[in-house]
Amino acid sequence: METFKGLVYVKHGRVGSKSEGPDYYLQTWDKEFLLKYADRNFWEPDYYLEFFCRKFVEVNGKILQEMSEDRNIQVITVTSIQEISGSYIPRRDVIQTNTKIE
Repeated sequence: METFKGLVYVKHGRVGSKSEGPDYYLQTWDKEFLLKYADRNFWEPDYYLEFFCRKFVEVNGKILQEMSEDRNIQVITVTSIQEISGSYIPRRDVIQTNTKIE
C-alpha cells in the first residue's frame, strides 16, 4: 500500500454516451491518478469521493495499471482517504532545492 498527497477533483468522462458520468482524480505535483473507491456504474456518483472534491487529501491505496483507448491510466484503489492542510503538499521547488544558501 502506498500513500499519495494531492488535490481531488472531478471530470465528466465518456461524454455523449449512455455511461457518461463523473470520474474522480487525484492531482499531485507531477502526476494525475484516477481514484476508485467502490464498484459503481459509470454514470453514478461515488458519494464517498464526492465529499473530498476540491480538497487536499492524503490517500492510502494500491496502484493498478489500466488501459484506455488513447493512454495509459494509473488507477489508485482507495483504502483510506483523509483531508489535510494545503501546506503539507510537496512542492517541486522545495524538493529539488534542499541546499542551504549562504
